[in-house]
Formats: sequence, C-alpha cells, structure tokens
Amino acid sequence: MKRFKSKKLAYLVALALTSLLMGCDGDDGAAGVDGVDGVDGQPGDSWTLPVVTSSTETNVKVINYILGEGSISYEFEVTNENGELVNGLIDAEGKVAALTDKGFINNRNEDPINEVADNIHIGGAVTMSTEGATLTALGDGHYQFTAPMLGVNTGTEGIVWLRVGGNSESGIARSYELVVNKPEGAFSTTTEACYACHVDYSTSPNRHASYVAQGMDGEVTFVEGCLTCHGSVSRDMVNEEGFSTGSYASNTLSKIGHINHQEFETGFSVMNCSSCHTEPTININVAGPGCIDCHDTGDIAGDIIPGNGSDLRALHEAKSAITSNKALADTYKVTGTAPAWFSDSGDAGQWCTTLSLFEIDAATGAETLVNIHDLFDESQTTHNPDKPINYVGSYFHGVYNNSVIGRITDAYEYSYDAEGRKTMCYAISAGHGLPPVAGSTPDLSAWPDAGLMASLRVSFTAKDYMGAEADVVTIHGYTDVTSQADGSVTDYDRRHSVGTDSCTTCHNNLSNYHKNGNFANGGLGCVACHNNGQDRSAKNSAPGFGPMVHSMHWGVGSEKLNDDGTPNVASVIAPQTSCVACHDNGVVDLKTVPNQFMRAKAFNDGDSTKMASPITANCFACHNDDYALAHMVQNGGTTTEEVPATEWYKLNASESCATCHAEGRSSGIEKYHNFTR
Repeated sequence: MKRFKSKKLAYLVALALTSLLMGCDGDDGAAGVDGVDGVDGQPGDSWTLPVVTSSTETNVKVINYILGEGSISYEFEVTNENGELVNGLIDAEGKVAALTDKGFINNRNEDPINEVADNIHIGGAVTMSTEGATLTALGDGHYQFTAPMLGVNTGTEGIVWLRVGGNSESGIARSYELVVNKPEGAFSTTTEACYACHVDYSTSPNRHASYVAQGMDGEVTFVEGCLTCHGSVSRDMVNEEGFSTGSYASNTLSKIGHINHQEFETGFSVMNCSSCHTEPTININVAGPGCIDCHDTGDIAGDIIPGNGSDLRALHEAKSAITSNKALADTYKVTGTAPAWFSDSGDAGQWCTTLSLFEIDAATGAETLVNIHDLFDESQTTHNPDKPINYVGSYFHGVYNNSVIGRITDAYEYSYDAEGRKTMCYAISAGHGLPPVAGSTPDLSAWPDAGLMASLRVSFTAKDYMGAEADVVTIHGYTDVTSQADGSVTDYDRRHSVGTDSCTTCHNNLSNYHKNGNFANGGLGCVACHNNGQDRSAKNSAPGFGPMVHSMHWGVGSEKLNDDGTPNVASVIAPQTSCVACHDNGVVDLKTVPNQFMRAKAFNDGDSTKMASPITANCFACHNDDYALAHMVQNGGTTTEEVPATEWYKLNASESCATCHAEGRSSGIEKYHNFTR
C-alpha cells in the first residue's frame, strides 16, 4: 500500500514505540560520555537546539506515554517550524478510543442524571480543564502531560491520540492531531481506500477537515484519527440510566461510510463494498457495529463477531448487481474494422465498418466471437438473460492530429452476417477520395484531409434492469483511422491524460452514466460525443472531454452554488489537491497539448459559431471569473474566434500558457495543483 505523506510534517521527527499501548518503562539506560565540541564551525555532541517561546507551526516528538489505572501520561518534545525548541507551552489534550468487544469507543464524561453519577467509562478525553490534569516542563521544549482518565487501565488497547498548543495567550500554534499508537489489524478500511476518492481530506471544504491526524512517522492516519471520536458505537446508544454507552460522536465512522455516502456521486454505490473495504470486514454480526447502520435492530449494538475468512462483500456486491456488472465489463470486448469505402453507382458510395463482439476466457484470455444478433433485443423493458443486449451502434468521426473533430449522427444502413457481426454503412454522395458534395447526407465537406474513425458500443442490461438507462453496462470500442484521400489506415491514438481507473474509483457501480456512455477506461467512451468538434455546452464549458469534466466537478457546471450564485467546489475534495484523482500518472504536460482549436458553444451564450484555444478552455472550466479569463486572453488564449466553414481544426491558436505554466516553469501548474499522492 502507498503511504500518504503530509507535506506539512517536514519537521516532525518521531520515535517508534516499543509496545502496543503500554509506554516505555522509563529506564534511559546507562549514562553516556560527555559530548565534545564540534569542529569547523559545526555543532558537537554537546550542542543544543535554540530555544524560543512561540511558533507558527508546532511539531511534536512523543518520547513516551503510559496508560495507568485510571490515568494517562505523555512525555514529548515540542519544536517550531524552524526546528527550535519551544518553551512556554500551556495547552495539551489527549484521547483514547479503547478497543472493546463492540469496537472502538471514546466515551464522554457526562453530568449526573437524576442524581446518579456517570457510570460508563470507556477510553476518554482529557484537556487542561480536566480536574487533576497537569502539564510540567521537564526541560527546554520537554514536557509531561498527565491527567485522570477513568476509562483506561494498564491493559487497555486502542487508539491513543495527542494534540498540544493552540492557546492564544502562549503564541504557540496548535499542533496536528497525532495518533500516538494504534492496534494493528483492527480496522475495516484504510486511509488509502478513503483517499482514493478524497485524495487529501485535510484540504477538503467538508466538515472537520482540520481533524485529519498524522502518525508518528509523518504518515496520514485518516481512518484512525476519525475513529478517535467517530467510534464504532454511537453516542446515542444509552443504558437504563440514560448514560451513553457509545463513543464521543453520534455519527459512527461506519454510518458516515454506509449512510452518508449513499448520494456520494453519480454512479457510486455503497454496495460495492470492495471500494472501501479492500480486505474482508472485521465484523459479520448483523446486530453488531457497522451492520446495524443498514440492518437497524433498534437495540444497542451487539458484539463484533470476527469474520474468520467469511467475506460479506461478495454477498452485497452480488445482490446489487455489482458482481454481474463487473463480469459483463470484464468478459467482453468490442472491435471494429477501420472505415472502408464501398462504391455504388455513379458518385454514390458508402463508408462502412463491421462491429464484432468477443467473449474473453478469464483463465486463458482466449477470445470467442459472439453472435450479437442472437443476443439482441432492443424492445426489452426488463432484463432478459437469453437476450441481454439492448443496443448495438456506432458513430463515424473525423480525426485530425489525433484529435476527434466531429461526429456523423445520421442514420446508417446495417446488416448482420451469418456469425452475428454487425456492419454499419453511411451513404456519401461523392466518390471515394473526393470531397463530398456540400449539403449531402452526411456532409463531410467540413473535414477535408481528416481521417475517419468509428466509435462502437454494445450495451448489456444488468440483472436488475427495469428500463433505466443507468442499469446498462456498455462495452466501448474504437476502430483504426482511415484516410479519406487514399484509404490508408493508421492507429487511433487519441491523447488521453487520465488513467484507466480514474473515473471508476469514485463512480464504482460500473453501469452507464447516460446515452450508453459509462465511466470505464477513464471515460474514454464519453469522447464519442464529448470531443473537440461537438458543438454543445457540456456543463457550460467547452465541449471537449477535459473542459467538461473540470467544469462538472469543480466549475460553473458543478450544479453546486453558493448563496451568492457563485460555483461551489465538489464537497469531498478541493480542486487544487484533487487533480491526482484523475491525472494519476503524475504528469500533465502543457507543452504536449495539441495547438488546435475546439468548438466552444458554451462560451458564447449558445452561439455555435465560435472556437476556443485548448488550454484556455480547460483552465477556464474552473478558473472562470473575469480576472482569470482576462489573464488568459492577454496571453493569447481565446474563446471567441469565428469558426470558418471548413478546416477550422487546422488553425493554430496563439495562447502561450505553457511558457509560464508548464511543469518546471516559474509558475508551473504543479506548484498550485497536486498531481502526486
């Protein structure tokens, strides 16, 4: 698993703890020899760090902690942003989420109810206001924080947490939340699983972003930090006297995952358990923590029953068609022949492609041709396992400089051969190799010198299909590119700057989004409609795939508006830090962006006669205020060029964005956007 490091912890130096939750025994070992002075102006062993009394960044090195009978004690060192020891600390707080038979619980201290004292103590939280708490300076930057905590003893296991500083009187900044220790193998999900979508929750506009915790080696401990308060049992579960038997917060972390994520994203399903639970879950008790989020018994959560190899993920994924959808996506492949010209009489003719569907053997990789015609039924309203295919089709596209510059949407003639392949032909009123007659159907006169490529789609109904577009799984394919001039064939090699799993990490239900397009292969199927030549608003951005995705997630097309009408960013991740969720190869090289225009209907209040330069179109999707647009235009960007009748795609834009903003340059985009985890 990749470890997610915090850039803000460059000064944190941590000691490895030598026991699970018990601290060191306090024996410092035999005294060493005195240090000697350094040479050549360098500090020797006797050299000590400078001492200050303030910090703008507070870093903590935990030396030791001890869980006693009803008490907790931390020993630690504090340095500032320059690595200097900090004196004058007056604030510290600690928490323990104890591991119980019901999972992690950090129980609150409550006031008496009907003159009955709080009788539930599990783990706990302490601050300087806790009666009996002390913070003692043991030396320069060296402290001991001790406080009563009734819910712990020498045998307690759980998550141990510490934070210091933050009191305005001291001038010492608050440190990050630190997970001092945690029991291994006791967690149902991981930081890596959460950050696959959330990327870096500490920069999120969502709640409690500042509570993201760090571990003792500087790693992000997102799950463990959240569990410290949002434990396994809700605070709302109380005993007969009315005292909470649960953790600090009403929302458990499992409820946040299972219930609050129900409407997380279009195409996201909490029933795709493997997205978060990358390993089999800890608990299989339907009345236990986690399970009762959905299977509510109305009682206090039962004990955890270990899975011991049982994997409930398969049960949920099969029930929700995740398993069958994945099987469809993995089992089939669509291919097509490069567009070929077939002459009829006179100047009439047709461009044709033949679509084939293959079934792939999971064990051997062998491919077997499937008779599409035998499995096709476009009239179905419910899933028919004997005829699961409800759509087979194609579009012809113009391709120039590896860019898709348009699409033919007219009806085509089709036929099936004896083995079930489908051939689709578009009639052209011109001879092969000659510019088609303007106004003919379809009209390719706007694409002289462009090649032709066909996009292909075969859609299967999911097992729970009830006529809904989202209950369909589509297999996409693209043919090679044929020259209109001489019939030569070259590979279709469109530049695609996102990863295969970029979309399906968050959009995980494997079904369609709309119009037989889905999230597979980095959304490559979407390019059939959302390309540089399709004249549409596409979430009020330029029509290209990149501008559309930027806009619909973080820009004006996100459909999330602030009270003043300005766009609000996607709630789970900040736009600057989330780039890596899609651009997962760590590189977005502006110098490789083809210098050719794209159609730009959205920039002109629906006017379909304009073009945009490519980098401007992508950047403006998020940076869409007047100041940003003026900066782009001043540096050669445009959203308002008139579209010539022909060969508009051959024109070069004048934008010079890469001069300053390419990676490695003075204002390279990597300095302001995160492309690495």
